[in-house]
Amino acid sequence: MMHPLDIVGLCFSYAERPILKNITAHFPQGSFTGIIGPNGSGKSTLVKVIARWLTPERGQVWLNGKTTAQLSHQQMARALAVVEQESIHGIDLTVRELVSLGRLPHQSLLQHENAEDKASIEQALSKAGLSDLQDRLLSKLSGGEKQRARIATALAQNCPVLILDEPTTHLDIRHQMELLTLLRSLAQGGMTIIAVLHDINLAALYCQRLLVMAAGELYASGTPAEVLQPRLIEAVYGCQVSVFMHPSAGIPQISLIPI
Repeated sequence: MMHPLDIVGLCFSYAERPILKNITAHFPQGSFTGIIGPNGSGKSTLVKVIARWLTPERGQVWLNGKTTAQLSHQQMARALAVVEQESIHGIDLTVRELVSLGRLPHQSLLQHENAEDKASIEQALSKAGLSDLQDRLLSKLSGGEKQRARIATALAQNCPVLILDEPTTHLDIRHQMELLTLLRSLAQGGMTIIAVLHDINLAALYCQRLLVMAAGELYASGTPAEVLQPRLIEAVYGCQVSVFMHPSAGIPQISLIPI
């Protein structure tokens, strides 16, 4: 069955050191998947291979039934949007100016914004809760607002698939929750969302499904209830945990057992 994103048998190495080992996963439309695992497990490398920034040694990435090797740069940018870890540096555009860059894959050379571009930009700003801040300079935004601006830029691309590499890094608890609530609502609206996340409990609260990576392998995948098992977490992270149910959400959470 074809999904917006399918990865099949992905393998990748740096200097003959295997980083990704035969990764296969499928991402249905309207799903919100969290990728978790310890540092160095291959999570960010997987994002780069999916985005075609790195070329796999073996395996394929499929976007809506076509391999990424078959797609032009413009076709890739229309099918897949990626929000990287890095903060916005070196430019001080307004929020709207930044978000308008998301329309470049839909424009020909020297083309000005048309009605469709303007509508997409306004919709992206609205979804990200930035309509009232669209004329503000990026340098005047909080960390959470900057992250939402980057997501709005990706939304303006009008892609069916959105991948985010550690989007909650450097955000306080409130902004983390606001961001993940936004991503969940986008998935409920039909987008396919994949996010690399470090906080296992937040990932379990907001994601429908979790992929667990360890030493370059897909160690486990499933619902939070299937993945948040003490033995599994201990095997992957090397620490003991207890599992309890969130008192209001009814979703499994972990608590560290002190050494």
